[in-house]
Amino acid sequence: MTFPYRHGASPGQPRQPEGPSTNELNEDIDNLARELGLDREEVDARKAFLELGEADVEALRDVHDLLECHRDVFTDRFYAHLLAFPQLRAMLGGDTEARLRQVQASYFSSLTAGEYGQDYIRERLRVGVAHQRIGLDPKWYIGAYRKYLAELQEMLWRRLQHQPGRFHAACDALLKIVCFDMGLALDTYAHASQRSLVQNQNYLEQVIDGMPAGLVVVDAGLRACSMNRMMAELLGVPDGLLDEQGLALEELIPCPDLARHAAEALASGAPHDNVLVTLDSRADGVRYVDFNIRRTRKDGAPILLLIGQDITFRRKARLRLQESEEFFRLTFNQAAVGIVLLGSDGRVLRTNSKMSHILGYSEIELLQRFFQQLTCEADLPDELALIRRLKAGEISDYQREKRLIRRDGVLVWVSVNVSSMRDANGNQRFICVIKDISRQKQAEEALLRMANHDALTGLPNRVLMQDRLGQAIMHAHRNGRQVALMFIDLDRFKHVNDSLGHDAGDALIVEIARRLSSSLRESDTVARQGGDEFVVVLPDLASEEDASTVACKLLENLFQPITLCGQEVFPSGSIGIAMYPRDGEDSATLLKCADSAMYGSKGQGGNHYSFYTAEMGEQAYEHLRMEGALQRALQRGEFLLHYQPVVDIGSGRVTGVEALLRWQPQDRGMVSPAEFIPLAEETGLIVPIGDWVLQTAMRQQVAWRQAGLPLVRISVNLSARQFLGQDVAQRVAGLLAQTGCDPSWLTLEITESVLMENPVAATETMGRLAEMGVQLAIDDFGTGYSSLASLKRFPIHSLKIDRSFVMDLTQDADDAAIVNAVIALAHSMKLNVIAEGVETTEQLAFLQEHGCDQMQGYCFSRPVAPERIEAMLRRESA
Repeated sequence: MTFPYRHGASPGQPRQPEGPSTNELNEDIDNLARELGLDREEVDARKAFLELGEADVEALRDVHDLLECHRDVFTDRFYAHLLAFPQLRAMLGGDTEARLRQVQASYFSSLTAGEYGQDYIRERLRVGVAHQRIGLDPKWYIGAYRKYLAELQEMLWRRLQHQPGRFHAACDALLKIVCFDMGLALDTYAHASQRSLVQNQNYLEQVIDGMPAGLVVVDAGLRACSMNRMMAELLGVPDGLLDEQGLALEELIPCPDLARHAAEALASGAPHDNVLVTLDSRADGVRYVDFNIRRTRKDGAPILLLIGQDITFRRKARLRLQESEEFFRLTFNQAAVGIVLLGSDGRVLRTNSKMSHILGYSEIELLQRFFQQLTCEADLPDELALIRRLKAGEISDYQREKRLIRRDGVLVWVSVNVSSMRDANGNQRFICVIKDISRQKQAEEALLRMANHDALTGLPNRVLMQDRLGQAIMHAHRNGRQVALMFIDLDRFKHVNDSLGHDAGDALIVEIARRLSSSLRESDTVARQGGDEFVVVLPDLASEEDASTVACKLLENLFQPITLCGQEVFPSGSIGIAMYPRDGEDSATLLKCADSAMYGSKGQGGNHYSFYTAEMGEQAYEHLRMEGALQRALQRGEFLLHYQPVVDIGSGRVTGVEALLRWQPQDRGMVSPAEFIPLAEETGLIVPIGDWVLQTAMRQQVAWRQAGLPLVRISVNLSARQFLGQDVAQRVAGLLAQTGCDPSWLTLEITESVLMENPVAATETMGRLAEMGVQLAIDDFGTGYSSLASLKRFPIHSLKIDRSFVMDLTQDADDAAIVNAVIALAHSMKLNVIAEGVETTEQLAFLQEHGCDQMQGYCFSRPVAPERIEAMLRRESA
């Protein structure tokens, strides 16, 4: 028998819920068969009880073909019967009738097919589950089966009335199989009801167990039968205390008053509410529980439900509220800040003693005043505007600093926090918390001075100077006057710091600040820019000559002797001057121009002043452009090395080369080293560039060696920043290991002046390099101030005579004498001598005559690309 559930609904009929998926339904059927215990043994027992045997199966198979030919007629008549009932018509009708008929036909065929194994049973269970889920009552199910049997018997009688034995066998078998099917279907209903009951019971238990209130069930003998988890927690007893046997209510909750109310409720059935029980045996202190008692019935006997709500927090909160009110009263009166309650019109309604202390009024005097009377007149408009916004609800509070008027008329700075509130009658009130910040304001003024003045000299700092410069510019603009801005940098200040110490340097800065200040008008400003730099603002000038006069006076006053650490020092400075409006119309431009002009003064040797010119700006721009181009050059690989041969004067053979840096930008011609090397030194870019030179030269030496060329010494210049600013020995060791360069054929050249800046550190670094096998040479020898003693300390191998002595040695007797002396000195120390810049045969002849070992210069070769050196070496080795 089959009533498939619908997926749609006819108009006006409620839509049935969507059915489960096939996988879910199959899983449900498997679980159902397992829970019903429908294994082979159970199925065989059911069939035996119905006396459904093989003879019955054969009888059903015997009439299968007789009935099959009437299947469609049977289906029509069966559905006509079902659809005659409105309840079934709503459930089975509509657009699903064709599908229902197909399913019905399938069951009609399977009923007499003679296959009643596990698949048949699963199909019957599936149909039963489907009918139960759509709410088909068993009465309809049983009635349908009756109709089914009646129609089948009538059809069989018409065909087998002359074969009564066969007819009775078929009817008996049909009755047995239909009863078997009905049993399976009704089992699904019973199982579903039982499962629903268990689920409802579990749900109720979970609800009760999860209740925020405690629950105790008490029987007619006033014995506690069960309780939920919350009640167990309230009483501090195990959850399963009542599982085995009940306890008397008074044993569980030792409270006679609760027991009395429970007995009364049990007797009368009237509810008892708000029965207060105190539990004082808990480890966490006293708990207060409010019980409501209700009578109900279970299994015909009266029971009581005692529902307990923990009100400990509520009671304690009420006590805390009382304490809080008392605390507020004491705090209000003893607060370290002033507190005022204002009415909506500004009248003082309540105040504390601190407010009286701040303003000097008594509490009674304050209660007779409005806040408008106590506020500084200059601050009142802003205060009234904020109060209006509070009244309108635009803001709920505000905080500001303002001045109040003391009783003696003195203004006092206060910080005010104002909030809006409503009293019990709904009237708007304002709570004001007022803190005296007079000392804070004084401290802020001191901090402001510190923020705007130099800590060492007390002069205005950069921030205050720019403010005054801006004011001077505005004044000059209005009155058609000029402003001079001077940028002053002390000459050789670093030498004072290095030689006499930083304390002496600070003393010099303080004295310079005093001299500059004493040389200017009161309207002028002298500020310390930082380090040894000062800025002077000369407002309201008529012409450039006025600035020149002041600059001369400043230089004169600066160049007066001062004794520092017992040493007489004559300070001087370089001054750059920019004029408003000629050189710029804003502070930043004037500062930049004055700075550029100051470097112009430095370039003239110091102790000089210079006015800014457009050419200086162009030089500064070119300086900046060149610096950016240098940054990109290293990234783009625009640098290359040329090599100048070093020639043995005696044999004329090439014994080494000096690596010389060249720069070939992508967008212009070759840039002279004289243009970019000083800039690289100044900006620090010489360090990464120098690393690249050193690495590239080492790789070139390895490449020539691997090409089978004669070994030649490669010399590389180390810049001052490279040698003094980093661990050059560690860097060289790393590059030697990385490139595979032979250190015994590498010479590093350091200028004499670099060595003398820090001889001790230089000696240590050169010693580490010499230990690696690297040879060391002093470059530009004769231009520094090294002594013979200092030369003996350094582990050097060669001296290179500077080109400035070689250039005129054939015409200048002094140069010739110096060169001759250097050669003799070097040979006495067993050092190799190399002459730089040899351009003529006469110079070469002189050097050869006086025993110079090696030379390099245009006389033999200009610096050339690596390929040209390779060609030279191949010719010499041929």
